[in-house]
Amino acid sequence: LKLPKVAAMAAKVISKAELEQHKTPGDLWMVVDGDVYNVSKFAQVHPGGAQILEEYGGKDVTVDFYEMHRKDVLTKYAKLKVGRMEGAPAPAAHAAGEITAIPFAELPAFQGQNSPYYNESHRRLAQAVRAFVQTELEPIAEAADLAGEYPELELRQKLGAAGLLAIGMGPGPHLQFAKSLGLPIPGDVDIAQFDYFHEMIRHQEIARLGRPGFVDSLGAGWGISAPAVFHFGSDEMRKTVGSQLLKGDKWSALAISEPFA
Repeated sequence: LKLPKVAAMAAKVISKAELEQHKTPGDLWMVVDGDVYNVSKFAQVHPGGAQILEEYGGKDVTVDFYEMHRKDVLTKYAKLKVGRMEGAPAPAAHAAGEITAIPFAELPAFQGQNSPYYNESHRRLAQAVRAFVQTELEPIAEAADLAGEYPELELRQKLGAAGLLAIGMGPGPHLQFAKSLGLPIPGDVDIAQFDYFHEMIRHQEIARLGRPGFVDSLGAGWGISAPAVFHFGSDEMRKTVGSQLLKGDKWSALAISEPFA
């Protein structure tokens, strides 16, 4: 079996002595969670500047990395991985949607702090939305963002079937209507409990993708137009057009003339 080039490089076992050879400007390797990354070229575009990477070249920077970054960053730059440290334990398996213990990467309420605003239902919703984002959106986000591609019908319908379109409009009667269509609220949150903090979490989890064009294509226009159907449309419009919007079968945009047009 011939491994792809990136996979073959990531499978290479690297000794401490070899790692320490790569610690000069233009030749920088560092370790995070046992994986070795070649950041030689990336240093020139690192948001924090090249100097900090040059300072830590040839070292294990796991603790320092997580003080400033989310785990997602490693996924984005997986192509920089050149191997794994000799003697490093096998990477821990993480379930999709898992809430992490990384400082500042989560709402404090999800890491044990008391909050008057969040409860277990918010945590469940966050995990459910995050799992969808990680399994359905992350694999295609970067390519779609760079290509400027419009979401296909299948993806829009997945968003609808997962309840992500309905909850993007916040609490209201439309959630009961969505339930009658067989559409869930992620995390099995009770409709009576659903509030604007649940909606906010939905937007935050999708925003973690970090690709503004792709994120906007998933419902920015839909989110400012679909509510008009449910707030101001007739019963017939809500039953026909509204149901198609909630299921992702149809997409919408807001069209308002200026007063002087």
